[in-house]
Amino acid sequence: MPFTLETRLGRIRVERRVGYGRLYSISMTLLSLAIALLVAGLILASLGLDPVAAFQVIFGVFMKPSLLLESIKQSIPICLAALGLSIAFKMNFWNIGAEGQLYMGMIASTGIVLLHSYYGLFNEWAIMPLMLLASFLLGGAWCLIAGALKARLGVNEILPTLMLNYVAMLVVEFLVHGPWRDPKGYGFPLSIPFPDYAKLNFVFGEPAYTGLLLSVLGAAAVFLLLEYTKPGFEIKVVGQSPAVARYAGIRVRRTILLGSFLSGGLAGIGGLSIVSGIIGRLRPGASPGYGYTAIMVAALAGLNPWVVIVASIFFGGLLTAGGALQMSMGIPRAAAQMIQAIIFLMILVGEFIKRYKIVLEKPGVSGS
Repeated sequence: MPFTLETRLGRIRVERRVGYGRLYSISMTLLSLAIALLVAGLILASLGLDPVAAFQVIFGVFMKPSLLLESIKQSIPICLAALGLSIAFKMNFWNIGAEGQLYMGMIASTGIVLLHSYYGLFNEWAIMPLMLLASFLLGGAWCLIAGALKARLGVNEILPTLMLNYVAMLVVEFLVHGPWRDPKGYGFPLSIPFPDYAKLNFVFGEPAYTGLLLSVLGAAAVFLLLEYTKPGFEIKVVGQSPAVARYAGIRVRRTILLGSFLSGGLAGIGGLSIVSGIIGRLRPGASPGYGYTAIMVAALAGLNPWVVIVASIFFGGLLTAGGALQMSMGIPRAAAQMIQAIIFLMILVGEFIKRYKIVLEKPGVSGS
């Protein structure tokens, strides 16, 4: 049912568009980006800064090989989390907990490293496969909590997935301040450094290339799942209409459990990419909001797994550009974050305009 608002000018209705063309979608995204840059430029100018130079730094990130590699590296957890969210959102399961699922993936990965380093468990060659498996399972199990609440008790998933983010962050705080703190870390809340064989550097010795390979494999897996498998078909049908899914003989509860587990599992692997590819150890605040950014990336990509890769690299570039702006122009960190926030906001506004239209019904005139 469309949203309506009564005003003196008449009734305002917000309706979902039946459909829109690819050209319209691309044009709206580019227009949103242009408006965001214009607004950011005006704010920078009001602060006495040169907006042209700032934009040169931002877009220069994608031109310089070293900064491009850093952007790709920053994009990996965003991409993997967004791929997981694409599965959940296709199922109409509003998973807002990718951030917490990232943290659980970090915990699982670090646990495998500690079991090997302290107790000699596992061979070196088995560490990375076990880290991938453990991060997938723990991230999936973390999301499965909200999935089970929805499937069994009908609890809306938004609040449980959101609150579990903070629980996961606090678990990391406890571990790195307590039993997992590096005994040679001078009291800092850090785990031991990961050994080389536990790092994502097995493609040309560079985490960016290894992470990009993981992103491509993840996108291919999600694409094949949703387009060519029975579980993927059931996930999409449940997202369209649970009633129709039940009528067709689909086990809705089982599908919700599976979809939520897969969604959290991919985000968990994204957590592995943070501790194994970006930081090299577990620490508090390891994610600067990758999971929340992934929500915007999934929306911007229209839940298309291949477009998710491109959108993730773009947002990873924005994160990298924030640091470059601070170093090259002395722009405060808050101003750099403001530019990123404006771009994020305008892109979301553009996505809303793509999907919805606003209709004004004047008094005495009935809508169609």
